[in-house]
Amino acid sequence: MARVNRRLALATAPAEAARRHGPVPIRLDRALDLFPEAGRLFDYADFARMVEEAAALLAGAGVTRGQRILIVKQSNFDIPLLGFACARIGAVPVLVHSAVGFQSLGVMTGRAAPAAVLTDVTTESAGVLDSVDPELPRWYVGERGEHGLSLLDAPRGEVPPAEVPREDTPQLVTHSSGTTGVPKLVLHSVHSFAGHARPQITIGKVLRVRDPYLMCLSPVHARCMSGMLAILALGLPLGFLTDTGPENAAELLAAVRPGVVETVPNAFIRWEEVAERQPELFAQTRLFVSSFDAAHPRTIRTLLGAARPGARYMQAYGQTETGPVTVKSHKLKSRCDDGRCVGRGVIGHTRIRVLDDEGGKAAKGTAGQIFARSSGVTPSYLGSPDQRVDGWWAMGDYGLVSDRGCLHLFDRIVDRGSGVQSLLAAEDDILEALPQLTEAVIIPMADGPAVPLVVTRGDAPLDLAAWRRAVARLPELAAPVQCRWDDIPHTATWKVKRLEVARRLAAGDLPVLAAAGEER
Repeated sequence: MARVNRRLALATAPAEAARRHGPVPIRLDRALDLFPEAGRLFDYADFARMVEEAAALLAGAGVTRGQRILIVKQSNFDIPLLGFACARIGAVPVLVHSAVGFQSLGVMTGRAAPAAVLTDVTTESAGVLDSVDPELPRWYVGERGEHGLSLLDAPRGEVPPAEVPREDTPQLVTHSSGTTGVPKLVLHSVHSFAGHARPQITIGKVLRVRDPYLMCLSPVHARCMSGMLAILALGLPLGFLTDTGPENAAELLAAVRPGVVETVPNAFIRWEEVAERQPELFAQTRLFVSSFDAAHPRTIRTLLGAARPGARYMQAYGQTETGPVTVKSHKLKSRCDDGRCVGRGVIGHTRIRVLDDEGGKAAKGTAGQIFARSSGVTPSYLGSPDQRVDGWWAMGDYGLVSDRGCLHLFDRIVDRGSGVQSLLAAEDDILEALPQLTEAVIIPMADGPAVPLVVTRGDAPLDLAAWRRAVARLPELAAPVQCRWDDIPHTATWKVKRLEVARRLAAGDLPVLAAAGEER
């Protein structure tokens, strides 16, 4: 079995990056919880040293090669740092977002069968670990907690010589978004995860990217870890955000002045107001990158309007289980007329097919279930059956391949039957018509028409007359419900949990600012 490049294995990437690009800076929006003395600004060489130190502490805590280590703590850059440190000693990090909730975490812990848990007092105090056996060895990032010691109290253990693992070696476990229930645990080998990073490295070399890179992604997500591999391999100055808030983003944008900005579409839409209010913060930006979902055309247009002339918006469609499947590039003067278009398969990396409702290959222009083949597809889930059908990975999405060969994404399959042909397309139309909105999500309901959930800039009252004009040509919708962004249940990648929102709306326990016609 072959070995992958040293730059594409979690065990060796930090040290290789330090050797090749040691003085390149890394700037954070908040100091590390594990090594707070490092501050918010350090370089690749410092990062590699901290990975080695964390690996020694993990070894002293009894972590050994082949063990799975559950990492669930408040979001911060020390999560990827600990992921690299686990891999450095041959352990397999299992990265889980604290927002999954204690019930889901209990199920996921049973499936992962970890040898130990890395957490923090904040996460434990919130009850997230209530379903996790307290007898399972528990180490804390920061101050010690009720069921164990601080990792910093562990003796420094011996770290083995660095080597690139075989390509079939388990390397990382992350989880799916969990929009439809308990998140699935996605296992990646050294080979499959290298498949996540290679397309970005290739694109970076083709576009000659040398610019500072601003990233705002959930630290537990596979895309964060594969993005880190690519950024370290390319040697790019990095700014890392854990908070999607527009003011927080503006602060780090001013400090980093990035040439490349990456976050998820639901964060970019919140940053539209930054682009409008302080366009100079994007004056150096020549490339925006988003993944997971199709971005709204209004968002793409607003960001490109603030960026340097000739800037591109590059959106990738894919999943934790597959890595990037399709890529589409937008320019301001040549933006796609259809916001549902997510581009073509990555050449040499992925293939796409769509099956109709009878299970046959759908003709171009005919909608059906989307399947993919990719060098980045997971070897397996932990504790769940996978989604392969005749060697193709079922994406769980509904869409079509256009006459031009582009994939158009309509909805998750579980969201069909709402009475709206495409919820995402309808949301595009609403956002185009109502600039005051920073979120518009149509929630299918079991009983009655779908409910539009909206968030406005500054939580200002919704313009109901403008709303009625915006939805006049759409199928029947219930009255809009206005919420604050922070009161809406989100996944680790800030997707709205539509099923949970539907349940909470039906039960009347979702905090709302107003429904249509109500006074605020």
